Amino acid sequence: MDQSNSKYTTQGNHIIVGDNAIPFDFPIAQVIEIEGMLILRLDKPIDVVYNENVFAVSIAERKVKWQIEKKSYDPHVKSCPFTEIRIFENQLVLYNWCDTYFVVDPQTGKILKEGWSK
Repeated sequence: MDQSNSKYTTQGNHIIVGDNAIPFDFPIAQVIEIEGMLILRLDKPIDVVYNENVFAVSIAERKVKWQIEKKSYDPHVKSCPFTEIRIFENQLVLYNWCDTYFVVDPQTGKILKEGWSK
């Protein structure tokens, strides 16, 4: 789904910030803004294992600042991509397919806290 506001536009697998178009491997499914960063969630194909599908783009620098770190999950479950990103109580929270949530520093991508969504 393409999105647009005064700071950015998305078109398929590109985000355009100012005059800089940044490509990603898969279409952009969701974008939220927090602390001068655009947090993107990519929509990967169902048959592709790509669990690190969240990135941050600096609005000021117009470039990718981080990609969510690789995590280990249940060895029987290979695919565990992120399915939602949101701001909850002024914190960036990521939710994945394996019912895990992560509170993440929007500036660095560092995972500050993790737990079960259920």
